[in-house]
Amino acid sequence: MNGNAGTAAGRTPGEGGLVRTMRGLKLQAVIVQALLLREMQTRFGRNQLGFLWLFIEPLLLAAAIATFKWATEIGQTIPGVSIFVVTLVGYLPFFTFRAIVGRAPGTLKSNMTLLYHARIKLLDVVLARHLLEMGAVFTVMTLLALGLMVWADMVPAGIPLLFLALLLLFLFSNGLGLLAAAASAVSTIAERLIQPMVYLSLPFSGALMALHQVDPTFRELLLWNPQAHLHEMIRHGFFGELLPSYYSIAYVCFWVGVLNLLGLAALRAVRPKLEF
Repeated sequence: MNGNAGTAAGRTPGEGGLVRTMRGLKLQAVIVQALLLREMQTRFGRNQLGFLWLFIEPLLLAAAIATFKWATEIGQTIPGVSIFVVTLVGYLPFFTFRAIVGRAPGTLKSNMTLLYHARIKLLDVVLARHLLEMGAVFTVMTLLALGLMVWADMVPAGIPLLFLALLLLFLFSNGLGLLAAAASAVSTIAERLIQPMVYLSLPFSGALMALHQVDPTFRELLLWNPQAHLHEMIRHGFFGELLPSYYSIAYVCFWVGVLNLLGLAALRAVRPKLEF
């Protein structure tokens, strides 16, 4: 009998570390995809209208807030840009942030039985739910851009910047979501506080106002929040030079890296404390 432990474990002799890494990533992608489909079926069942609500909900909420802001700020205008559209573009990304971070506390508890499977990790469970929320708003943002192109003859000024901003928004929200899921798994107080804190962050996120309309002193304070940079990036991607923007991609990337590393470390730390 050949005593080659590597072969017995299912690895090809001479297989490099990069190949094993790619194989592991492929397996994780398959697991996350399966969990994503399970999450969709659990939340919406086989009702197609329920599935459509995933896309309709953010659009309706954003439209309601945009209509209110448009009606109450008729005297405030931005040359060449509709306040309604600016608010719509601002709130849709915040909805993603709110959905990912606000729903993170219940992620682990509602999927605890899945952790009996050795191949399913905590990260897989959290990531599947986060991707579902991001996919919904990304689709709505794409439809919004197409609608503006068709009916308002407004082509997004910087599509690559817009895609980058949405990707960074997902990663930023994912990092905070990982921390929220880990904190709520070991603390009931944290679980109750996270969602109210997400709602309270709205006025400081830069979602409902372009920063060039804000007093410079207050603007500098808002720019300590990476969310404000993200919303400014998205607005710049849509409106270009029509709407002066203030953001730093490097600053956002720094916080994305820090939050995701802390989130992964937090999940690893709470794993032994979970009871299932």
